[in-house]
Amino acid sequence: MDSGNVAYLRYNSFTSEVTKQDLDIVLSRYSETKGLVFDIRENGGGSIFNIPLILERFTRERKLAAYTITRNGENYTDFTEPSPFYLNQSEDGVVYNKPVVVLCDRGSYSASTFFSLLTKAFDHIKLVGDTTGGGGGLPNGGQLPNGWTYRFSVTQLLDLNYQNFAESGVPPEIYVTFNWNDLTRDEILDRAILELN
Repeated sequence: MDSGNVAYLRYNSFTSEVTKQDLDIVLSRYSETKGLVFDIRENGGGSIFNIPLILERFTRERKLAAYTITRNGENYTDFTEPSPFYLNQSEDGVVYNKPVVVLCDRGSYSASTFFSLLTKAFDHIKLVGDTTGGGGGLPNGGQLPNGWTYRFSVTQLLDLNYQNFAESGVPPEIYVTFNWNDLTRDEILDRAILELN
């Protein structure tokens, strides 16, 4: 995009497998660009194990990215003390340390919310778009004797200021909405490219 200066990657679902080889190929291909757009709009989530695989490609050092708390009692406020959540640097893979813009929206749920919150620990990554859909906790569930199933979060992710966006969603640094009356352009993507110029 932008005459070859900006790379664009669309990640539709965190259920899609990500391998180190895939990341090496993609990031090597775009190593000469001046910025990268990583689009997770309408990404309903999936495996949280893909998150560190991707984000470690944007740092050359071990990084404190968030804190986690885990429910440990029957009361609404019963949680463990916050535990640090670290992202490791990529040991042997291609690292992209140029500016990155992550596109998110209300359709970015679960692992996408988790991913979006962790990007706030990076100085060279910005969130652009709308607040994510929430659901930023690890689920637990089961089945009742009548056959109904249930699922709820047993953990919550806090940012580096101990703010909790697990249910309300992660707000972007740059808020931009899509104009559904003009389907000839993508205002969110346009703003991302502008940010990378």
